[in-house]
Amino acid sequence: MTADELAAALADARDRPDDAAKLAELDRIVAYADAAGDLRLGFTARLALVEVRQQIEPWRLLPPVRWCLDLVDRVPGTVEQFDADRLPDYHRAAVAALCATSRLALARAEAALDDLERRLGAAGRSRRPAYALRCRIADHVGAEPAARRWLARWRAAPRDGWSGCAGCEAVEQARLLTGWGRWTEAVQTVEPVLTGRLDCPDQPERALGTVQLAYLRLGRYAEAADAHVRAHRRHRRERAGFAFLADHLRFCALAGHHDRGLTILARHLPELDRRHDEASALEFAAAGALLCRLAGAAGLARHRPHRAGHAQRHPAELTVAALGGELTVTAEDLAGRFDARNGTSHQSGRIAGWLAECPVPGPVPLPPAPTGADRRPAAMPGDPRRAEESGDRRPAALSRDPRRAGRPDDPRRAEGPDDHRRAEGPGGAPRSRSGGHDRGPVA
Repeated sequence: MTADELAAALADARDRPDDAAKLAELDRIVAYADAAGDLRLGFTARLALVEVRQQIEPWRLLPPVRWCLDLVDRVPGTVEQFDADRLPDYHRAAVAALCATSRLALARAEAALDDLERRLGAAGRSRRPAYALRCRIADHVGAEPAARRWLARWRAAPRDGWSGCAGCEAVEQARLLTGWGRWTEAVQTVEPVLTGRLDCPDQPERALGTVQLAYLRLGRYAEAADAHVRAHRRHRRERAGFAFLADHLRFCALAGHHDRGLTILARHLPELDRRHDEASALEFAAAGALLCRLAGAAGLARHRPHRAGHAQRHPAELTVAALGGELTVTAEDLAGRFDARNGTSHQSGRIAGWLAECPVPGPVPLPPAPTGADRRPAAMPGDPRRAEESGDRRPAALSRDPRRAGRPDDPRRAEGPDDHRRAEGPGGAPRSRSGGHDRGPVA
């Protein structure tokens, strides 16, 4: 293929939906570019490959990212500075993705993180992003004292242009603190996000979804319920929202809204079969198993959520107890894989703790459903909310690429429960849906 033909093929590939066929086409273009010795095209094609892998195969991000980093090191000026400046974001995403999968050795993630920190120091940049990842890795393997020390260094390090979104960073810290039982501090950490002092297109829903359980454990039930309902309206239809669904399921289980929780669970079960992010799948399965256990104890054992067929599994209307059993097996299997990779038993112990959680005195009242003038108007073309409503929420590193602007890669929408009054079908039977998801926080 000529250079012009390769450039045209790359432009065509970018316009395809993010799927396996697109990955294969981009891999083919990369191979042609390498064979032709076209470094600039090889770089551009790999960036396109990174964008798709971040949605479908995040654990395979590192090889193309490292190739691009090495090219910028070896041949400065080969690519536009705008594209070179995106690499630290992709490098950070690649390290985080390695932590969120059991497919690859943890030592590989740590080596990639060492390289990221070295590059930040060599460029005279703050090491804040590296400290954040070291904190998350320490938490992931159960080294909480070390994680707390890294959190202190993370917070103390200066912010600069490579530090990422301050609002999303606060949410990451609040998620860690909630997991450690430091609920008051978690809520305080996201306060600047909730009051609007830190702005971000993904907020306040990610902040609300992250602290809904902290509110619940603090006895701030009205705030917990409001956080759940407001955040779930968005997370139910976003690919990236899958990472927050475990918190929503746990809220429903612990706050006594089992019907609502079973509706949410049934709708998103197909996403568990298409797990692109093992860490989020682990938490979703564990939260679903907890919900099924408490729903059965509350008298909903006869409900029969539908589970679609997948691979060798046939579609079936399962009892709550049977579905809970399947989800428990899935959660324990994924936790075991992470523990085998990490050489610890932390993930298995963490999930066992989730499965044994006890509900608060309830049910916790939910806020009234929005009606009429209370509902926000539909977004007009060009309004940033339009991307939100279409479900095409991409990480910040991708949204800065003008070539991706306006791409409705995932136009699927889901109906309710965007409020609790129309969440269930006839007789309280859960409805179902399918959808995709993006990578989430480290387990």
